[in-house]
Amino acid sequence: MRRLLLLCCLLLFACAMTKSTPPPVPAGSKALHEVKRVRVAEGVELEVLDFGGQGPALVFLAGLGNTGHVFDTFAPEFTSTHHVYSVTRRGFGASSWPEQGYDTATLGGDVAGVLEGLGLAKAVLVGHSAAGPELTWLATQHPERVEKVVYLDVRTDGDLLAELLAVLPMPPPSEPAPEDVASRAAVAAASARAIGGALPEHELDEASEFDPKTGRYLRDHEWPGAEERIMQGFSKVDFAAVRAPVLFLYLEQPRPERAEDIPGFSQMPAPMQEKMRSLLTRTLERDAELRRVMGTPGWRSVKLEHARHYVWLTDRDEVLREMKTFLGT
Repeated sequence: MRRLLLLCCLLLFACAMTKSTPPPVPAGSKALHEVKRVRVAEGVELEVLDFGGQGPALVFLAGLGNTGHVFDTFAPEFTSTHHVYSVTRRGFGASSWPEQGYDTATLGGDVAGVLEGLGLAKAVLVGHSAAGPELTWLATQHPERVEKVVYLDVRTDGDLLAELLAVLPMPPPSEPAPEDVASRAAVAAASARAIGGALPEHELDEASEFDPKTGRYLRDHEWPGAEERIMQGFSKVDFAAVRAPVLFLYLEQPRPERAEDIPGFSQMPAPMQEKMRSLLTRTLERDAELRRVMGTPGWRSVKLEHARHYVWLTDRDEVLREMKTFLGT
């Protein structure tokens, strides 16, 4: 029952967290990037992918559960005008897996550490999903390091989700269908169905572990507590305080108008019902606040009518066009 209630509650804070994996890497495929390691804290190094290119720095940061390789087929589109990088945050893939440092401020500080380690005075930052809070933290705490910000359907209410998780902890993940994890090809097909398009090839080996004998999927390649710690560590960030130019690409996120409309609400104990009423009210207020910010000078906001959460995969042409126009201005 707890799992059912939590999943229903998470509808208030819509943000795709589904782990997805791409097809296997073809033998002899050409490297798309140079892999670097940048030290951002004592005992913590992050994997940084250097795609090369000419011009100002452009740095991509993946959403929750993905690595920097999730942009392998998209990031090279910008190398004619920018020097392009992609970062794998702590706790995932080939980056260090410490047991601490998963709050918004520390993760934002890690991005600043990457810029410092690469010798970049400032950069254009591009973030997907859960990268929204940490990039916003960096843009407001260290505005001198941020040239522009591109948000790819990012989380804007993470602190409210963290507050929910403080009273209703995350349940264990649901078990996938056996046929979806039987092989690398099966995982690739299942994830493509889930997100609406295939992820880049190298993401498979970086984000997942497979049985070397049978080829069956075993587990996600990440520190086991990383995703929950990040969600619990979300803090409120002030989008209105971002002074750099912003491109905000987003999907419409429907919300229930009343707490009673939340699935499973009637089964919750009275204290939890009151908590959900409060959170829903504040979520709707947050949405209105963000709409006001989206209309301010310096922000270009684009609602993607037909895309899904991995917007650069499901609506590639429009996202590419909007980003290139924005980066060229």
